[in-house]
Amino acid sequence: MPEAAAVSEFEFVKLSFRNKTLAVAACAAALGAPARAGEIAGVRFGVTSATETRVVLDVAGEIATAGAPVASERALTVAFDPATTVKAPRLEGRGDGLVDRFALSGAVPVSLNLHFKSPARIKSLFVIPPGASNPRYRLVIDLERGAPVSAPAAAPVAALSPSAVKYDSLTDVIEAAVTAPPVTSVATSVAAPELKPAPLSLALAAERPVIVIDPGHGGTDPGAAGAGGTKEALVNLAAGLALAEALEKTGRYAVVLTRREDVRLAHEERSRIARDARADLFISLHADAHADANVRGASVYTLSEEGTERSAREALAKGNYHVFDVDIGATDPQVGGILYNLAQRKTENESDRFAEILVTRLKGSTLVLNNSHRRGNFKVLLAPDVPAVLLELAFISNRKDEANLGSPAWRTRTMAAVTAAIDAYFEDRAKAALHASNAVQPAAR
Repeated sequence: MPEAAAVSEFEFVKLSFRNKTLAVAACAAALGAPARAGEIAGVRFGVTSATETRVVLDVAGEIATAGAPVASERALTVAFDPATTVKAPRLEGRGDGLVDRFALSGAVPVSLNLHFKSPARIKSLFVIPPGASNPRYRLVIDLERGAPVSAPAAAPVAALSPSAVKYDSLTDVIEAAVTAPPVTSVATSVAAPELKPAPLSLALAAERPVIVIDPGHGGTDPGAAGAGGTKEALVNLAAGLALAEALEKTGRYAVVLTRREDVRLAHEERSRIARDARADLFISLHADAHADANVRGASVYTLSEEGTERSAREALAKGNYHVFDVDIGATDPQVGGILYNLAQRKTENESDRFAEILVTRLKGSTLVLNNSHRRGNFKVLLAPDVPAVLLELAFISNRKDEANLGSPAWRTRTMAAVTAAIDAYFEDRAKAALHASNAVQPAAR
């Protein structure tokens, strides 16, 4: 079940440039322990194209390597100079894009090990200095598909000094991939002819809609629990991963997950991920609970009028009239408020339209509640410019629903229904756009 927002022990970031998303999952430093100079705070991954992946290390302070990166077809090791790297958390897990998995050693000298899904090599290696939107240095490793280029043992990549250019916005960070300086020295154990890289594109092919999937709860916030011991956070995650897989198989969508592991994430961060991704649709997945164990079935929530008003109040209080990635309150607060409300209304209409389609599709695959489209004052749905729904998959407090939540077959069937609803929603949007386009065409003479 959705709950009030709480401070997260992990930080998840989502960067984007128009419809091209940079998917990110960054593990942050422990709460209450500020990063020191030269301390690596986390590792992030972003898929910049089908053949390119960006790896970003967030660092409090300057950083330099202790030697040239050591590369093979399937792995890359970057060791850091202990003189500039004070410490780093010991992290390991799944990567993204070309990176299958990664490991960041916690011991000094710190090293980052990347294991690739297919042969890959470094395209560029550079440092982004702190800016207005990010107080940390960012060590950026851009990877591209292809075997490493043969090179002699190289001198250390010393003093990865920050560029004089300031990267103060998310757009600047992503655009830096276009002009990033090439790596001039990489030690490699594999000789292979250089493959011509695919051109870097900042737009998804055919401008695929961006779908943000948000598995609710996680980590120290397990959510509700079933009588059989099922944890809501885990079934939410399983459903989210299944939905992501189903959507990715269609090839029609760019899919972003707010979390891929059992970790806690603040509500505000979840909705910020959707906004930064320029999401076309946000789906938060939960499992409901009720004192009456006989209650069962799915339901779909959109933001209530109270939630809409709260979002506007918070924007007014903070002067934060940002909708569709534009600061509409920068000129006149009154105008900003009007435009903010218009954006809210448009988003509310889109959310309601998708909710109705989703309920219809769910009825063909699983039990749904009466009055299955409901409204709630949920923080995770507050973004004024992202159509969003909260899907209560089933009641974890009901024995049959709990069994369904743990069933791979039920999960696959239900997520197929959600995928079909998403397809129908965007087909309707495309038809509406075409109709509007035809309506404004000048009459033939």
